[in-house]
Formats: sequence, C-alpha cells, structure tokens
Amino acid sequence: MRRIVILFLILSGIIFSSCTQGEFDYYDSHNILRVSEKPLFKLDGTVDIEVLSSLLTILNDPLLDPMLRMPMRNWPTGLPHNGPVFHALTAEDFSHYVVPDRIYRDRDYSGAILIKLFDTIPGRMSDHSRSLSNQWWQLVYRAADNERDVLTLWMYEPYRLSVFNGNRYDSRDPSRIDERFLRLRKDGSYYRTEISVNHNNTIRDDYGNTGGEQGDYTLEGNYSASIARANLRHDAERLLNRIDVRRFIATPSELPGEWQSSFFQTGSNFFGRFYVSGQFQQSDTTRGHFTGSDNMFDGLGAASRIWGNWDMFFIANGMDGLSVGPDKGQWRHTNIASAYNDLLWLPSDFEIRTMGHDKDNARFQTFIEYPGDPSSPLITNRIPEDRPDSAMGRSGLWRLNGYDRGYSGDVIKTNRAWLRSACTVSIGSINTVTPSGNRYEHGVINKEAMRPGIHLNIKLLRAEFGL
Repeated sequence: MRRIVILFLILSGIIFSSCTQGEFDYYDSHNILRVSEKPLFKLDGTVDIEVLSSLLTILNDPLLDPMLRMPMRNWPTGLPHNGPVFHALTAEDFSHYVVPDRIYRDRDYSGAILIKLFDTIPGRMSDHSRSLSNQWWQLVYRAADNERDVLTLWMYEPYRLSVFNGNRYDSRDPSRIDERFLRLRKDGSYYRTEISVNHNNTIRDDYGNTGGEQGDYTLEGNYSASIARANLRHDAERLLNRIDVRRFIATPSELPGEWQSSFFQTGSNFFGRFYVSGQFQQSDTTRGHFTGSDNMFDGLGAASRIWGNWDMFFIANGMDGLSVGPDKGQWRHTNIASAYNDLLWLPSDFEIRTMGHDKDNARFQTFIEYPGDPSSPLITNRIPEDRPDSAMGRSGLWRLNGYDRGYSGDVIKTNRAWLRSACTVSIGSINTVTPSGNRYEHGVINKEAMRPGIHLNIKLLRAEFGL
C-alpha cells in the first residue's frame, strides 16, 4: 500500500509536491514540480495567461536559459558535435531546478517539472482525443538559437493502447492477405496461419484506414508507415480541431539544431560500427552479428543497441524520412515517409535512453528497481566506471533517468509503451519502455501504450502575449 506524503509550496503560481496524487506514480527521491493545476490551453483555443506566466517564471530563471549556456560542441563521450550550432537544456537541468541542493542530488534525489497542456475535452471516457487532452506533460528538453526557442515535453503517463503495425490481413476482405501468412496444403490449396486468423490486428488503423499511398499497414517496424503513427495523428487532429492551438506547436522540422533528423540520431554500436542498409539478416543466428561500417553516413538513421556486446542496432530513428531500412536501404513492404510535420510523435530510443557508444557513455540505462514502491532506488550501471556520464546515471539526448522514463502501469493496463525505434532483432520488432523505465523490443502486432512527445514554440508564446 502506498504511503501518502504531501507537501505544497505556493510560489508565483507554481505548485510543488513531494509526491503526486492518484494519477501519478511517485517516489521518495523523485520530486514533482507542477506549473499549475490549470491547463495552459483552454477549450476555446485561448491561452491561460496565468499558467503561461507561471511557466515563463520557471523558464526565465538563468539556470534554465539555454542562451546562457555554451552551444553544443561535444557529446557526453567528448567527441565533437559537428552539426548546426544550438544551445540546449535537458531533463537533468530541469531536475536541478527542482532539487537545487547539491547534497540532495548527491544522494540520488532528482526532480521533474510537469504541466497540463490542454483542457479536458468533454465527452465519452473512451474517446482517445479526450484521453489525450487529459494528460500531464514533463519538460525534457529545450533547444534555442538566435531565431528559435522550442520546449520539448513528453507525456508523463500513456493515454491509450494501440497496436504498432499490422499483419496485412483484413478480416473484412479475406482476399486481402499477406502472402507471408499463407501456407500450402498437399492438395494445392492454401490456408491461413494462426497469426492472420486469430490475431485481432488487421491492415487497418483504428479509424478504418488502410495506409493510403504508403500501402497496407504491415508487419514492419517502420514508424513512418505505422498504425501507431496513424492513430496518434488522428487523435491529435481531433484534439486540435477542438482546441486549436496549432500555431504554438512546433514541428520537428522547426527544431534548433535539427536534432530529430536522421543525421543527428546516428550512433555507433559497442564495436564502434554503424548500421549499413542491406545487413538486416543476422549472419550468426545465436548472437545476432552484423559487420557494420566505419562510416556513419552508411548508417544513416541508426543508433546503437547499448547493452551487451552484440552487433545490434536501433534503426529508423529520424523524423525526416531519411532513415535506412533493413533491405537495400528500404523496408520490404512499406516506404519511409517524413514525419517532420507531425505535431505529436513517439520519441526515439536515441532521445530517451542511448545515443550510441560514440555519443553516450552509459552502457545501461537506469531503471526503477521496484516500480510502485515509493522507496525504490534506481539501478545504475555506467561505463566506464571512472567516467560516470552524469548524476543519476542519466542517458540519451534528453538525459533522462529511470524515474523520468518510468510510468504507472495501473493507468493504462500495459507493461510497455511504444517508441519509434525499430530493432534489428526482427523486422517486426520495435523498442518499448516499461513502467520501470527499462527497455525491451516487442512485436509490432501487439497492443501497447502510446506516450507521445510535443514541441512548444516558446518564442511565439512569449511574443504574442508580451511576456
């Protein structure tokens, strides 16, 4: 049974609590700062100025001003960053704002800042756009340059379940079936295998669409042509039709530093190699071996599988449509499309957990040892031991720890939430994050949780309201 310990401090409209009530998991060493109990965006599409002022009170603190930081010149490993010049803050910086005392940080205390973005849309509880609106979001990254200032937030708890992709069998039209799920009888007739007959998934998303120009939704880990993305975009469209604040939401194409591009999110594996398209098939079935390349441009859109010594990779990380597929640079049954203009999107493994051995020191991410137990510590492994990557074993571009990645498995009954990064274990496998903040790959035809990210245009919000 959870202990209830509540401490509130009201300061400039900002609400701090040492635990969270009901809808949040909480831990003794993880402190939540809530910007306000009210949402930023109202049902009529206007902005709550009081909530915006509270948010900007936080963001105006010199500790959280990215332009007061040196531009990104090096990765945590020390290797140079050669991309566009930009300034950035991470979840670790937001944590230091919430828990400023160095003693507490040294004792493995951490913090997070949450905001409720949207007013709750009235209607049925089963309406996914309503569930999407009724969520809290964590500040995880802030990128700025001379023209732009974009705040990135990750949904604190999943809002719905969805399959990731299809099996290309349509129960409404038995003639539409993927040849990979047919088996030949001795008499020359065909029969459907178990996966196409008994599985609930079809080639359609939850709204009856079959993929359009991208072709049928099929058994591949291609995020850009996935049911998960289609469902999320449909939910987001319904939400933003009701609360029209599109002008304040930045797309991945508008990011300072272009950090959701495939070039940016390419990293090496344990052996310092980069994934090469056409090398999807494992040459050693017991260990999963890929020869790789020494040239990162051969591995566009691929990042390391950090744990273990296998030649494994995560692929299709980029949002720009340049990510490599597993077969001659393409997926076998779907085309890669750009998601650069998506307003809501699933994060990649690069963003939340690991960027590759050339960019990130962490060999394993931290995770919650006993999810749901308020006194649970984080399990931390670092490599090398004499060069810890940062306090609390943070990793990935956003520098998250296990508390940041973890979520309550009780809100949405699931053990996994989808990421957008495919894994070379299987053509139909996608990375997921668990309630403990750990990572597993999972088959695309399964139904798991959706926990998207969003970008807010802080410069436009500030300018429009003179704040």
